[in-house]
Formats: sequence, C-alpha cells, structure tokens
Amino acid sequence: MSEQCLKLICNDEFEIVKITENLYDEAIELFQTEFAKYENLNIAFNLIDCKDPRDDKFIRLLLKDNISFAARHIRTQQLVAICINRIATPCLTKETGGEVPNPKLQKIGEIIHHMTTSRDVYKEWQVKCTIELTFLSTRNEFTRRGLALNLVEYTLDYARKLKEENSKEALELPTHLKDQRPEAVTAVFTSRFSQRIGEKLGFVTLFREEYTKFSFEGKTLAEKIDPEHMYIIFVAKRL
Repeated sequence: MSEQCLKLICNDEFEIVKITENLYDEAIELFQTEFAKYENLNIAFNLIDCKDPRDDKFIRLLLKDNISFAARHIRTQQLVAICINRIATPCLTKETGGEVPNPKLQKIGEIIHHMTTSRDVYKEWQVKCTIELTFLSTRNEFTRRGLALNLVEYTLDYARKLKEENSKEALELPTHLKDQRPEAVTAVFTSRFSQRIGEKLGFVTLFREEYTKFSFEGKTLAEKIDPEHMYIIFVAKRL
C-alpha cells in the first residue's frame, strides 16, 4: 500500500489512487493500449491502431479536473484500470484541439453527442452540475476482477463529498472549478460490461440506441462488434 492509497480493493491486492500529474503518462498509456483496442466504437470504426496525438492533449485536459481515479496493482505498482472523469455544466466545455479530420473519429463524436443530447438531464433533473464518467478501461489481463466496478463506486462516493462546501474533496478542485458542486453522475456505456456496472450501482437509463441504428461505409455497427453488445446507453445517477 502506498501513501497515495485512497482505498484497498479486491482482497487488498489493488489500491485506488487519484490520477495526479505524476501518473498522467501511465494513465494515458493505459488508455491508448487498452481503451483504444477494446472499446466497441473503436472496434466498429477500426481505430485500434489509429493513434491521434490529440488524444494525449484531450486526456491531460480532462485529468486537470483532478477527479479521476485508477486501480493500481500493489505488488507491481502498475496502473491496471482507470476511470477518467470530468466536471460538466450546460455552459462548461472542454477544448479538443480543433477540427477532427479523421471521418471515423468525427462519426464517433457525432454518436456520443447524439446520445448525450438526446435527453437534457440538467433540465429534467433540475441540476446545474454533473460529473461525466468519460473513459473507463481495464488492462485485458486484469479484467473480470471488479476493478472498474470499484472505480465507479468510488467515484460516486467522491462525488457526494464534492457537494459539501468545505469538504477536503471540494477544496482539492482546481481554481476554475471551485464553485462547482455536482448533483448527478452521467455516462455513455457502450458495452454490456459497463452497462452491468451501471445496473449494479443504480444508474438510470435515460436513452438507448441499438447498434443497428448506426452505420458507416455501408455496414451497421452491429455487424462489426461482438453481438453480446447490442446497444449503447446514456445513463445518470442522482447524488
């Protein structure tokens, strides 16, 4: 167990740590080698080996919100799962580095935008600020151990503490987010694995689309991914 340990999980074999600046590079490496390889939209659009340098910039921008977490294998001190989150409001946006020239990346962006704007959680739930679970990924050799579930559960607990005006967690927010108090957590879950996590933790499905609804270059996305993953959902949980 390290000084950075926030919680021991999975029979004390792993520890949850905050992704601070000294862990940015390792977290980005995990994203690039695992999320990019196994996430369904990346598979459907054949982006497994497509590394965009703007990914690095965008991930670092998200991590600066200082509310992202990782599971670290205590024996090897390797990050084995990440939950990258960001503070969101109706007016708060993140820079992405300009136009997206790759039509595949542009199409993925359109799908995510379609899902997240299909329901106005701010208006319907009367909330002013949310936390978005933006990227959730586990190293392939460490899957099916509950690491992602533990990270999302920890994020929910951390988000509840952020609501408290003078809590330690609220004081750790960067200057530009000091006044933000999340009232819900949202996510777009693209696989049955992440969807089961949402079900276990009480997320509400706000919108759902079958993968047959989306197509690219003459084929539906359902034709390109494992049939176990039939749909994509936009979910939320009130804090």
